[in-house]
Amino acid sequence: MKFHSGTYGKETIESNALVTNLLKYPEIARNLIRQYPQYSLTYFVDGTSRFAKEELIGENAFRWSILGRTNRPSTCTGTNVGNGLGLTQFEIEFEENYLNPNDVIRFADKAQAVVVGEPSATAGGYTFQLKLMTTDVALAVSAAALLAGVTVGKVGTAFTESSERGYENHVYPDWYINHLGINRKAKSISGSALTDVTWIEAGGQRLWYFADQEIAMDEYLYELELDSWYSTSTMDANNNSSVFDLNGKPLVKGDGILRQIDAANVDTYSGPLTEKRLTDFLAQLKLNTGEKNAHWMVFTGTAGMVAFHEAMKDLVYPSGNLIYDALIGKDMEIGVNFTSYNAIGQRMTLVHNPLFDDPNLHGNDIDPATGYPKESFRMVFLNMGTTNGVSNIEKKVKGAGGINRSMIIKYIPGMVDPFDQGSMRAANSRDAFTCEILSESGIVVRNPLSCGQLIFA
Repeated sequence: MKFHSGTYGKETIESNALVTNLLKYPEIARNLIRQYPQYSLTYFVDGTSRFAKEELIGENAFRWSILGRTNRPSTCTGTNVGNGLGLTQFEIEFEENYLNPNDVIRFADKAQAVVVGEPSATAGGYTFQLKLMTTDVALAVSAAALLAGVTVGKVGTAFTESSERGYENHVYPDWYINHLGINRKAKSISGSALTDVTWIEAGGQRLWYFADQEIAMDEYLYELELDSWYSTSTMDANNNSSVFDLNGKPLVKGDGILRQIDAANVDTYSGPLTEKRLTDFLAQLKLNTGEKNAHWMVFTGTAGMVAFHEAMKDLVYPSGNLIYDALIGKDMEIGVNFTSYNAIGQRMTLVHNPLFDDPNLHGNDIDPATGYPKESFRMVFLNMGTTNGVSNIEKKVKGAGGINRSMIIKYIPGMVDPFDQGSMRAANSRDAFTCEILSESGIVVRNPLSCGQLIFA
């Protein structure tokens, strides 16, 4: 795709205007966004056509489900009768009813027991009859392993020959709900600025738009990117907005990336970032998510990129110096760009997120040692992969029946009509026309638990 300047004239007609073709072919929007890689999340989501297909619930809510681990722990209530000593039957009360007859469980002290019989509902939960899986008459479950809040896990089953039946567990997915929000931007283009246009050439097609419109596009995409990261939901549990404008109309917004993953895998670092700290965090992600051979896109600011560079340099060059052979009389270029790191079957690749550097947003919280905004150190580990052909992170756009509200651009003529200079009618008396840009969309993080954050303390 190529951009070049031009002049309004006989070639700048309505049929080859960008605004006209966006209405006919909404996919043009994603090609435009590919020209703005500095807006990193929008670039990776919109620019690669990661759009969610979930149906809307009502006007602006959408939901999706995630099936977590199918094996879940049982929690001791602190109530038990016996401890299995001498191979005797004993009973324990658990908060949950997850276990079946013949399930083998493992206690915190590594003792194992088999469930014998169906559970009975009791005051604190469900009481199970058990027998230890051992031939050692001196073995018993320790008191510490039976305290309230201590969990046990299922490690298998044990059945007799010619057993009558097996048992099933019902595990239901967790449902997540988010909402679409409306973003808008306007730009007035005066009659004097009418003559300056920008041409876009791609795939043998030439489209044009007004040069002053580019400023609005830059602002719009930046604000859309901010919204995708920092948006906070205004909706209550009944899908009603809690925030209203001056006219009493509800303002509808959903959660952005940071709010959706803020209860996932969050940890902090302070002082110099080290390779060990990164490895420990990747191990934490691997442990909590169960991801194998995962590739994490790590969105961070300039300070985070510097911290990552120093950590990798210290790993590769422990002396702190790059080794090179000086050639007299030759131009010399030294240094290396560290962009990815692999450890324990996990891979992370850095992506610069300029929003974390913005002094207008983060200028009141500066790290005194470096002078960078503390937000610039934030490292957001996003799983940008797919499961069963569906992307983990997508954008949901309002639209149906040929209507797509991912990016709508329209002109409102005043004394200047961009497509009909000879018109005797005007919508208002200004020597200008207005360009309006609008989108109605929301962000989807299908599995928030597969993401994480390293935050500078």
